[in-house]
Amino acid sequence: MRALLILCSTLILSGCFYSDNALIGRRLAQFPLDDGVYAHTPYDENGQPWVRPAWTGEIRRRGWIYSSDVADFPHEGARMREMTPGIYAVMKPSDGYYVYGVMFLYPDGIATYHMPSCADLEDSAIAVYDVERDEDGYCEIPSWTALSSVLQLYLGAIGDEMRIDGIYRRAD
Repeated sequence: MRALLILCSTLILSGCFYSDNALIGRRLAQFPLDDGVYAHTPYDENGQPWVRPAWTGEIRRRGWIYSSDVADFPHEGARMREMTPGIYAVMKPSDGYYVYGVMFLYPDGIATYHMPSCADLEDSAIAVYDVERDEDGYCEIPSWTALSSVLQLYLGAIGDEMRIDGIYRRAD
């Protein structure tokens, strides 16, 4: 089960938007999730949540990142920055680079996240922001302005067709 959890977390967090440098710097990072115990439930490719949470533990802000002492926290080292009210870009370190996703915050300690796919955007849309798509279909993002703009374009382009990749719920 532990290997399955690690594989799932890696796939969910691999994302198609990445950068070599942190685009959400320490000074501009925001921490809208309150410290506390959360249960994390991934969703399958059909948009259905797993039967039970895959991870439960305390999440805390430590300096400029979110962290947990519980092993396999899926968003270890993440930083967030609000793009529009209640919608945040999330940056997570991953093997020498940073990957980006989107988190939606709701009342009562609920947050859902989505890992966007660069393939869902037209070349002409990303070219405006000097975003380069590599041969594997991943988009390298050059700046916070480009990231925020491209993610908002992406959300507009997929509209109601957006899948949820996972949910965090307060468990304390």
